Amino acid sequence: MINPRGLFQTAGLAIVLLMTGAKAQAVGFGEETVSIRLGTFLSDFDTTATLSGPNGGTSVNLEDALGLDDQQATFRGELGWRFAPRHRVVLGYYDFERSSVGMSSSSFTVDTPEGTYVFDANATITTEFDWRLIPISYAYSFYKTDDLELSASVGVHWFDATIGFTGSATVTPPGGVPTPVASAAEAETASGPLPVFGLQAGYAITPKWVVGGHLNYFGLEYDEYSGSLVDARLDTEYWFTDNFSVGLGYTWYNIDFAKEKGPYKVGIDYLYNGLEAFVGFRF
Repeated sequence: MINPRGLFQTAGLAIVLLMTGAKAQAVGFGEETVSIRLGTFLSDFDTTATLSGPNGGTSVNLEDALGLDDQQATFRGELGWRFAPRHRVVLGYYDFERSSVGMSSSSFTVDTPEGTYVFDANATITTEFDWRLIPISYAYSFYKTDDLELSASVGVHWFDATIGFTGSATVTPPGGVPTPVASAAEAETASGPLPVFGLQAGYAITPKWVVGGHLNYFGLEYDEYSGSLVDARLDTEYWFTDNFSVGLGYTWYNIDFAKEKGPYKVGIDYLYNGLEAFVGFRF
């Protein structure tokens, strides 16, 4: 399987080598064929997870109740291809991997097909929450001038989430009896494509100074999936040359997602927001 993070890093290295080895073709606002952003995203998190079934299940805030880190710096990449003046495809990549060892503020229940887990209050719990997001979209510029571009987009946000708990719990296997376990471990995953629709805007205040942003939305119930998604971003960048820029951005992202399979449900209410510093390339 192709690693998107490695793809972005390889592309960035290739661009640097290209820029140092030969003079890149000059391009202006909205004229690029290929664009790349590579950055560091400092995010604040608020995560509530529910793993429920016929024997119950408790919604638990991973940061407040279990001490999961509520801030993290991570890599963010974006690759764009403008295959016609008003048409482009954009691929993004985020990867958050968080874990903590802390004392649970209250007991909580996880009900899965493998059994029912009641984790004890004031017990030491190891919590893991991994989140990978790969958004891909097609955008059409319905208004485009030398200094302003307005676009509408359609795409998918492919996500992969893993939630895991390890600690002192009372475990009841299917058809069995409750048994205290000193180090019970349970993990569940949820993944899939979420369709999104959005609007984008970019404005060149000067030939070198550009501001922009986007707003994406999803709300759908289909098969075993349901939920909503809001993705908003503002950014500004300064082009030191025709092909190289440095910028700052702010992202606010919220997904309220549930996957139900029979009587069992994996639910995630996940909010992250924060600042990003990035470098940009265009050709």
